[in-house]
Amino acid sequence: MPRSCRLVAVLGRCLAVAAIPALGAEHAFDGVYSGKRVLIKGSDPNCLTEGDVAVTIHGEMLSFTDNAFTKFPIGFHPSQDGSFAEISTGEGGDVVQIRGRVVEDVIDADVANPPCEYHWHLKKE
Repeated sequence: MPRSCRLVAVLGRCLAVAAIPALGAEHAFDGVYSGKRVLIKGSDPNCLTEGDVAVTIHGEMLSFTDNAFTKFPIGFHPSQDGSFAEISTGEGGDVVQIRGRVVEDVIDADVANPPCEYHWHLKKE
């Protein structure tokens, strides 16, 4: 085999091996997170001052349950640093906007469902 072909073959194997960890990392945030939400904006009587939140992340989908929603689905496309910003409209026309970041096993996010806006602090179970 000519030297240039051997080099290409070796580089190809190196690239293939280097890509393996990246494939496993794409779902690094999968799991169940739970914690509290605290009201940061909104004076409507339906805006509770605090409450429990549970989040499940699986692949490119995040769903959450709180006092207003049960398994509300939102696409989940985080940056490499764990930051994400998503918006979703539920079956009943409810719009939820979420902007946050996952760091290790913790999610901190601001979540707006007009007229209420909350801050979430969640830990992976």
